[in-house]
This record gives sequence, C-alpha cells and structure tokens, in this order.
Amino acid sequence: MKKFFVISALLLAASLFTVSAEERGYKYEYQESNLTYKNVIVYKVLDHRDAYVVMYAKGHREVGNVTIPKKWYKESPHKLAFRPLPAGMSPYMTVLYKSGEFSQVILTMPVNRGDSTWGIADSNVQVDANKDTFDIVY
Repeated sequence: MKKFFVISALLLAASLFTVSAEERGYKYEYQESNLTYKNVIVYKVLDHRDAYVVMYAKGHREVGNVTIPKKWYKESPHKLAFRPLPAGMSPYMTVLYKSGEFSQVILTMPVNRGDSTWGIADSNVQVDANKDTFDIVY
C-alpha cells in the first residue's frame, strides 16, 4: 500500500509541474551552438623568446608545425590558454572556433617544464610572433 501511495504522489507531482510549466509559457527548444573544436595530439612544444612552436599529429603519419605568439596569453580575450595534463594522458591541443572563425587555442601540457614534451627553440630562428590569425592544417 505504501508503494502505491508513493508512486501516485510522484505522478501527481510530475503532472502538476508539467501543467504549471505549460501555463508559464516555458519552451524547451534545441539550440545548436556556434562553437566547434578540434583536438590534435601534441608531440613537442618548443619555447621561443616570442612564441611557442607546436609540433602536432597531422593526418595519420605526418607532423605539422604551428606557431602561437606568446602575446596571445596576455591579451584579453585570451587566444591562448594552458591546462594541466591529467595523469595517464598524452599532451594535446584544442582549437576552438566561433561561427567557423578561430577563437582560442588551448594547450593541455605537463606542468613540469622538464618533461620531454617541452623543449627550447633556437633563439636565432625567426618566428612570426605578430600574427593575429591561427592557420592550422589537420
């Protein structure tokens, strides 16, 4: 008898909530987000004076290189962000797009700069640290 009473009370409460939501005009519509993202595996990040040079997995057997200006980390809104790498995972890079346009790049990397994923780029090599766009080939 107790089970019947509890079940009927729950059904009554659910129906009252539905009726009150309809009376207030709540509508639950599906809205597609204008944000998309792409993740790629990172093999190495070379720290340069003005930028980070990221070597990432491109396709099945190729390695791609992309330069990320360090100034993006300091600008507002941030175009560059870092996340600590969770245990047991490989480093990766997430590229966010808003309405098909580049928005932000997030590097998920080991916190310890002594890790083999981190490296130092030759300071004599010229990198494009003044760019405002992010062009990457997957």
